[in-house]
Amino acid sequence: MTNEDSILVRQSAQGNTETFRELVGRYANAVYLAAYSRLGDAHDAEDVAQEVFVKAWYNLTKLQDASKFGSWLLSIARNTATDFARKMKPSLGLEDAVLAGSAENFTEETFLRRERQQAVWKALGELDEKYRMVITQYYLGGYTATEISRLYDMNLSLVESRLRRAKTMLKKELFELAEQTMREQKLGSAFVTKVMKRITGLACINLPVRNVEVSAKWYVENLGVILLREPTRFDQNANAIIQLGENGPSVLMHEEQELTPLHFTRNGKPAPIFELRTDDAEAFYTQLLDNGVTVSNRYDNLPCGKYFHVHDPDGNVITIVE
Repeated sequence: MTNEDSILVRQSAQGNTETFRELVGRYANAVYLAAYSRLGDAHDAEDVAQEVFVKAWYNLTKLQDASKFGSWLLSIARNTATDFARKMKPSLGLEDAVLAGSAENFTEETFLRRERQQAVWKALGELDEKYRMVITQYYLGGYTATEISRLYDMNLSLVESRLRRAKTMLKKELFELAEQTMREQKLGSAFVTKVMKRITGLACINLPVRNVEVSAKWYVENLGVILLREPTRFDQNANAIIQLGENGPSVLMHEEQELTPLHFTRNGKPAPIFELRTDDAEAFYTQLLDNGVTVSNRYDNLPCGKYFHVHDPDGNVITIVE
């Protein structure tokens, strides 16, 4: 991993999605191949790879050594692929997995591509996974032995030994066939776009706060939101991520010393920044009052139902609706 990558990791941990986009582009195929090596199916491997990067985004602050990003990412990939494989049919092997999945319209080109995949995975499937994981990264991913040792946090001599052993087990023509197969399946900009849409779609609210610890604690304790990323301090800022409900959007809180409440306006008046739902507006209203939270009057008999407004520590308005 380069020093530039370490810088990108640190910036991404501070909430910079553009630097994380760069990391996704750089590591997409390494993650994809790690999943592919375990699953043997291109579509499943791509789905797993997307999930890996989403998990990485939310857990970047837990990575203590930015230079270990590659090996940390691949450990997430292996664990995620293993979890995915457990959900597959027990009888599904590597050779059969390439024929599983969605029912495509089989053209001659599709049929030939599937035959190539099956030939590749029939041979690779006979290898122990410890050999398969390095040989796929070396021949299909184009990584050097040194790069593979860093990706998997393995001793270089061990990687070289496993590569030599794997080469003796496979025929040369298989490598050419495998390279052709993987060129067709290699991830590109479209994959990066999919990942970033998921991340920016989830973290769709950017909320400046005066004190990230105070705000995160307030939202969790009073509004019952989910804390996705613990408040974390960096040299020049701090951030945290909360999620509004089990299936709701997430909010990236970032600390700013000079800020004004993030009011939207409606008819010239401050409007709520978001809305939360409750099963019992009256009970929740009473609970918030008891907690000393600033709340508006409660409206109980309107066509839209019961609702009231809450003010967070920075003066932002949130609507609570039954």
